[in-house]
Amino acid sequence: MPRRKRCASPSFDEYEEEYDDELSSNGSRNQQPPIQRNAANARERARMRVLSSAFCRLKTKLPWVPADTKLSKLDTLRLATIYIQQLRASLTKDEPDDDIFCQANAQSL
Repeated sequence: MPRRKRCASPSFDEYEEEYDDELSSNGSRNQQPPIQRNAANARERARMRVLSSAFCRLKTKLPWVPADTKLSKLDTLRLATIYIQQLRASLTKDEPDDDIFCQANAQSL
């Protein structure tokens, strides 16, 4: 089947040139003044510091994890989840089963 010819319309290149001209005269739409950008960067750094501090505190609450052990955030969350499951299981049983946590801990790392 033969291809149909397109209607005569401005080409993509023409639109691109017009857009480039607008950007050069008006500046980028996503570009923010430096003061606003610096303030946003400072807020993001503060947010990340709070988050990192929370992960460090969580890691210190995990038993069987030495203080000098480097854990990723994901590993910290996994171990915390396992520990919470172990604590929950110990509440439902008369005797906590340390072997379950040790086996799960070895498998997760």
